[in-house]
Amino acid sequence: LDYVKDEERLQNVALEFSRKSGGLFNGCIGAIDGWVVKIRKPTARDNVTNPGSFYGRKGCFGSNVVAIVDGKKRVLYRVIQSRGAEHDSTAFKNSRLHTWLAENWEWLRERGFYFIGDSAHALKSFLLTPFDDVIHGTTEDNFNFFHSSSRTCVECTFGEVDLRWGALWKALQFNLKHNTCVRLHNFIVDFREKHGDQGSDAKISLFDEDCRRFMAAQSDVCSMGVQGGEDDIRRDANGDPSVGGRPTNAEQIA
Repeated sequence: LDYVKDEERLQNVALEFSRKSGGLFNGCIGAIDGWVVKIRKPTARDNVTNPGSFYGRKGCFGSNVVAIVDGKKRVLYRVIQSRGAEHDSTAFKNSRLHTWLAENWEWLRERGFYFIGDSAHALKSFLLTPFDDVIHGTTEDNFNFFHSSSRTCVECTFGEVDLRWGALWKALQFNLKHNTCVRLHNFIVDFREKHGDQGSDAKISLFDEDCRRFMAAQSDVCSMGVQGGEDDIRRDANGDPSVGGRPTNAEQIA
């Protein structure tokens, strides 16, 4: 909980989100989402009496990791002990951070701080979620677009961790591996921020393609990529990205 108690650090994270949203999201101190990490089926030897509670909607046994990241894809907080069948909101509510937020929400509101999350979570003073059932072109639809754009950093974080660490490409045998991968990911983010991105787009593209070829050859591996949250790219009937929800230039200026 050191992060939410460090006001200077909160201000720096909020400034990053503000820059990326063109000043529309002032005070955002992190994006939250859930990520299903594949694990082998638990047994009685693991002191698990109900292994079905680890079988989630992704069609495999897993651990539900709820994470909060900043605009640079650095993991600020994570909950790693939730079972795969648990809803993202339930896993978050069972965390020490949620307990602290429920008790200190006034402190955050006085300073204008809040998190952003998808519709899996309930709207709170410290957690902004998108509008439901919006009509294209409305103010609510425009809000959802910028909200989603600001939240993509957490989806990209899960994607980077999934692609970079081969230990996550198959069901884990040990529950500490994904925590180690997250720590190493943060080390890379810190290095990238300090020294700049040393890799070219071509090298990154080649790395991603190698990962995809490996995954395609693994018939017993669940679907690759981010397993959690909602799709941020809207598509039309042909499967192409839709312009629905994207504001016009006039609306962006307003």
